[in-house]
Amino acid sequence: MFVYQSLLWFLPVLGLVVLIHLINMFRHRRVEWAAMEFLLASYKRSRTRILMQQLLLMLLRMFVIAAAVFMLAQPKFDGIFGDLFGGKPTHHIILLDDSFSMNDRNTTQGGGIIFDDAIGVIRKIIDNTAKQGNNDKLSLIRLSKTNSAGNSNAPDFDEIILNEEGIQNVREFIKSLYPSQGAFEPADMFDYAATSVRQSAARCKPVVYFISDFRIANWQNHTEILKKVDAIHSLGSTVRMIRAIDEERANLGIESMQLVDGILAADVEMLVDAGIVNHWHEDADNVHVSVLVDGIAQTGVTIPQIKAGESLNPPLRFPVRFPDAGTHRVEISLQPDAIVDDNSRMLVANVQAAIEILLIAPERRTGTFDPAQFVRFALAPSSIKSGIRTRTESPTFLAANPLKQFNAIFLLEAVPLEQTAVKALEEYISKGGGVAIFVGENSNLDFIKTTLYNDGKGIFPFTPIAVSQLEPDLLTNKPDINIVGNHQVFRLFSEGDSPFLAGVKIEKYLAVSQPKNQKIENITVLANLRNGQPLVVEKNFGNGKVITFLTSVAPVWNNWGKGNPSFVVVMLELAASLANTKKQTTQLIVGNTIPITVDSSIFEPKAEINTPPRESISEGSVAKLDLINGEGGIAKGTFANTDTAGFYEIKLKQHSETTEKNIELYAVNVLAKEGETGLADLSELAGYMRSVNASLESAAGFSTSFEFVNNTSWSDIFLYILIIFLMAETFLAGRIIPPSKKNIT
Repeated sequence: MFVYQSLLWFLPVLGLVVLIHLINMFRHRRVEWAAMEFLLASYKRSRTRILMQQLLLMLLRMFVIAAAVFMLAQPKFDGIFGDLFGGKPTHHIILLDDSFSMNDRNTTQGGGIIFDDAIGVIRKIIDNTAKQGNNDKLSLIRLSKTNSAGNSNAPDFDEIILNEEGIQNVREFIKSLYPSQGAFEPADMFDYAATSVRQSAARCKPVVYFISDFRIANWQNHTEILKKVDAIHSLGSTVRMIRAIDEERANLGIESMQLVDGILAADVEMLVDAGIVNHWHEDADNVHVSVLVDGIAQTGVTIPQIKAGESLNPPLRFPVRFPDAGTHRVEISLQPDAIVDDNSRMLVANVQAAIEILLIAPERRTGTFDPAQFVRFALAPSSIKSGIRTRTESPTFLAANPLKQFNAIFLLEAVPLEQTAVKALEEYISKGGGVAIFVGENSNLDFIKTTLYNDGKGIFPFTPIAVSQLEPDLLTNKPDINIVGNHQVFRLFSEGDSPFLAGVKIEKYLAVSQPKNQKIENITVLANLRNGQPLVVEKNFGNGKVITFLTSVAPVWNNWGKGNPSFVVVMLELAASLANTKKQTTQLIVGNTIPITVDSSIFEPKAEINTPPRESISEGSVAKLDLINGEGGIAKGTFANTDTAGFYEIKLKQHSETTEKNIELYAVNVLAKEGETGLADLSELAGYMRSVNASLESAAGFSTSFEFVNNTSWSDIFLYILIIFLMAETFLAGRIIPPSKKNIT
């Protein structure tokens, strides 16, 4: 096989050599000369030798022309001759980084994205192969396919032959490529490359190309990558590391967004915190943030300044209000910059019409204060829409009615309960419910110790000892309440320094015995008295929690509820902390799977998933997913193709004949860390590459010419043969051709 087969038509020129040689032999005239008789006799003795030399000279001249033709035609041979003389095709193994940082663009100069430069490298490789006609092979795998759960880790091309058809297929495919929205580690790609080199090295000359932007974030721990590159080189492959970016550019990103803990109910103002980071080495001034609720633009927020290389501290906090109950979308976005994918973030809020709180008050009580009245006034005052509805019942209600309808339960006095009521309360908490317990003048210590505490197995945190008096502090005037940590219930107060909280006076409390020098994992003290005794304690119980106040909720053992604003704040935060509501869906990242679980007695075991569009690149689509029926009448499935950031709608159809569908909503965001624009130091990278015998090149200056290992070709062989034949022809011609007359003496 020859690259330029048309040049073989010059081989008939060999006949001209024979013709010219014969003409030269017969063109001499016979001249009679006496002295020639002596020479003729000598010639007859050496004629055979002379004829052989002339024949050899003719053959050498024919070989010179043939070698020149074969050299220019560039022969290619397979099999053993190809192995001996460099005839193996080259196997181009391309590892393409398509993480969303490759969507970097030079916005100030209107430049394209660096991913286009990476595609340009692939285009140069196949264009060069098309010119050479070498029938090389190509394998291509993108970084997103070696990391994403939704992909099979299969390459886009695996040893495709780069003939005319193969080259056209690759050209068409790379036209449709664009960066993913994933954030991936590059090390996994080299595992594929090593396998590919190992499988093809006996048949091809492997060359591995890794095309990436070489960000600091991916090369801080470079040891693993370099080990893999070195292993690939040891298998006989050339490794070319190609840098697709020229310089760093300014970039801001939204790294987090979440609802602030509080009452999430219809038509109640809710707060959202957003973390925004400046990846650039200069401060960012007047950063505008747009806010959308259910696709409707809200009043935006402008941040005066974000320090260079830092996250905004504290996070940006802004209010949102949801007009009705249901699932709602919240989205924020920044102005366009170098990398657009981290300029927006989304969350899904599940809003109730109101938070339902059950208040359990004793049927008989001593004293003049009704504890339920104080709590109702704090949680649901008639003049203000708080998003909370309260219901007051007696202790007998606990055993006789389902409790899952309530978001939280307040046990306003630790009075004796029937065993069935205690079991119902424990089951409610174990399944994720929240309960607040208060003690007071009607509390029964024996009941608390034997039933609620129950040797540490119950819902009460510590062993009760006795009702104690907190003696007044007339010398130091320290606050009676000391806040511990930063729990939601007391988040608006700092170490008891609030003048309102400092005005609370505790007269009596329930003293408890807590283990000395022993940390109990499921119990946390939220507030102490100034004498060191616990006042407010949280205990995790199953999937739920109990928050116990070791003083009364009514102003009997304290003055807290007598017009002190901190009482209202603490009660509202307590309700928000305990409320058994799913405020927002799990924060999903591009590439995460969405688990789908349905009650197969209500819904068909099928799901319809509406996937989001990617602006200016791809449109949204509808996917179908069959769920697998399992135990307990539950059907399950997993949707893995979350390769685009946005809102995913999961539609489930009920068994009834109606066309109504239950819709679940999930927000999928990018991993903000990928937006770090800092580039690995060029000189350090070059040093790393030299240590593992790899080259470091730029995409802009990429050239397909390269010194491959064992790249001697048949054209080189024929060039050497041509030189040898020319030297032999010159030597032999000098021996045969007689000297000119001027040299005869």
